[in-house]
Amino acid sequence: MNYSLTKDSQQAPLSVVQKSPLQMQYLGGKSRIASKILETIDQHFSGTTFIDLFAGSGVVSYLAMTKGYKVLANDLQPYSSTVLNSLLRTPTNGLEGLVAKLSCISDQELFSAGRNSYFKEYQKELGFIDQLGTNNLDWEQYKQFCDSSSLCNGQKEEVSKLKQKSKWILFLAYYRNTYFGVRQSAEIDFLRELSISLEDNLKEHLIASTISALTYCVSSTTHLAQFLKPSSKKNATNLLTRRSMSVISMVINRLLKLAHLKRPKTGEVFNKDFRDAALEIAPDSRNIIYADPPYFKEHYSRYYHILDTFTLYDYPQLTYNARISQTTIGRYRENRLVSDFGKKSKVKAAFNDLVNLCHTLSSPLAVSYASSSLVPKEYFQKLADDKGLKLDTYEFNLVHTGQGQARHKEVTEYLFLFSQ
Repeated sequence: MNYSLTKDSQQAPLSVVQKSPLQMQYLGGKSRIASKILETIDQHFSGTTFIDLFAGSGVVSYLAMTKGYKVLANDLQPYSSTVLNSLLRTPTNGLEGLVAKLSCISDQELFSAGRNSYFKEYQKELGFIDQLGTNNLDWEQYKQFCDSSSLCNGQKEEVSKLKQKSKWILFLAYYRNTYFGVRQSAEIDFLRELSISLEDNLKEHLIASTISALTYCVSSTTHLAQFLKPSSKKNATNLLTRRSMSVISMVINRLLKLAHLKRPKTGEVFNKDFRDAALEIAPDSRNIIYADPPYFKEHYSRYYHILDTFTLYDYPQLTYNARISQTTIGRYRENRLVSDFGKKSKVKAAFNDLVNLCHTLSSPLAVSYASSSLVPKEYFQKLADDKGLKLDTYEFNLVHTGQGQARHKEVTEYLFLFSQ
């Protein structure tokens, strides 16, 4: 990937990003430019505490921690705060024992109790996976197998009956043969059931590691907003290849990385609206505030709704499409969170609140934003002028993927630095 950071035609020095043990495929993630963001902030601001108000997958927060900052990280999405706690705060003692336990899980354990009724479907899935090795996949039969899956419609009455039937079958009942395969769904339900029997720190790391793994084995493009279907032999082959991936193996890999995690300092994590999180932060000239807010409506609550469902494990009601008289294709949670930064009518007021907040905390502010978003670059200069602030602007030239399609899009990512 070729990209550049420009200001007055000069490049900032490059460094290698220290990868997070909980890497995620994440829309709007800053993994490609995190080191440049931190280097540029370091050149302009002096401080010892790094406050990440929209921390997401934790890429920037984690890197700030490795650079010696005390980190305070916040995000409104439940899945995000779980990942942030695992990366920044939660003790890692006991992970080796958990890895040993996960390394010897049998099919009998996976399909125990309420999950037992799905074992025959898993055997059929296994038959299709075996066909991959012979290059003799009957993709149309596999398509029929997926299409015939009886799934929970996500409406109140059926959800209520399902919860009474068995507690640990949410992913099998909601998402098998859509976002995940049959065995993968059983693994996910098993891991969530296992988590409640563990000590608090192990529970948090197990849930966070599973969240990270789900973004890589999901049957979708680079997000979880809509699943892919076996519409051709090629698509069916790709889906089955992905569905043959073991969620538990991927979780073990992440737990082992967490077991070797070295933290210069532990951080604090909040799960609040950015305004409420700011009330928890004492004004201090040593604070540096970083904000990477959503760029569009429902960016994260829609694209990562399944991660929240796994975290909460609350058997949610699903959105209903009255036009086609059925559950929406993406099987989204009802009452998803929508940020003011994703609404045209509220985004400018939200940025105004953000800048005012930083003034109250006596802190400089760094904002990541994209040229393809709701607010143009010129607005930030006007905002700085209106507040009597200095603004330095840096540009990162990137190419964003086509989300499973052939098209790719050149995008300029901005870093706006507000200071007195």
